[in-house]
Amino acid sequence: MPLNETVIRGAEFDTNTPAPAFSMSVEGLEGTGKTHFSLLGTPPPVVHINLADRDATWFMYNMSEERRKQTTLYDIQPSTPNGWTRDEAREAINRVSAIAKDHLSDRKMIGGTFVLDSGTSYWEQIQAVYVAPEQEKREQAKLEGLPSGKRTGGLEYMQGNLIVNGVINWIKNQGAFVILTHRKTQEWGPTGPIPGKFRAQINRKVPYLVEVRLDLYKICTVCGAEECEAKKHQGRKHMARFLKFSASTALEGFAWELTEEDPGFAMVYQLYTGKGPFWK
Repeated sequence: MPLNETVIRGAEFDTNTPAPAFSMSVEGLEGTGKTHFSLLGTPPPVVHINLADRDATWFMYNMSEERRKQTTLYDIQPSTPNGWTRDEAREAINRVSAIAKDHLSDRKMIGGTFVLDSGTSYWEQIQAVYVAPEQEKREQAKLEGLPSGKRTGGLEYMQGNLIVNGVINWIKNQGAFVILTHRKTQEWGPTGPIPGKFRAQINRKVPYLVEVRLDLYKICTVCGAEECEAKKHQGRKHMARFLKFSASTALEGFAWELTEEDPGFAMVYQLYTGKGPFWK
């Protein structure tokens, strides 16, 4: 299959052309609003793939009728309560690609939003299908005393990284905004869990591929702490913080409160492009 190649000649470039869509990694612990951010404030039409994560159907009830009509939800889950088999993981990866091609090819959803929720689950499945078999081959070769049993550095991850890289860039090239959500996990030290320290469960290439990394978290409305345990401190504010912002690194670390009126994407778009939202 031939590659897609685009040539941009500066002498012919129209600066009035709308800025290209950008991609985002939206990261946070459970309940910090990753799906809320992705579904309720982004430019429609919206295609949302729920991949082994919590059901997103109830968000339909919180949408205006106009937005609801322009939203398509896909829910992909394993066939049994025992979790994913390797064959099912392969099928899920292929299904994500097929859905993207169906909705986005030929730039027919330009200016819309494609959400993979979660990117963490997607990377886990890629590892199960492409990385784990190579590791198993190496372990077997090691047992047999063969030279191929030696460690190969990042070569085992190469195919998986290429898939993630290709999928994100292909979607962006179709003119759609791309959002990958990523769960966070507790960081551990020599003596146990490190209080207040969490890291995103993310493919190591994604932070370099996306233009924006957004950290979602909650703080106590009384004392402002992220991990407040005071029994009388009731209520939490939902916050967003830029971990990466390619349009202006001066904004990295900038944080703001998310609201029902602005779930967050409008602020990101305005800061990134210098223009107000083009959608309702």
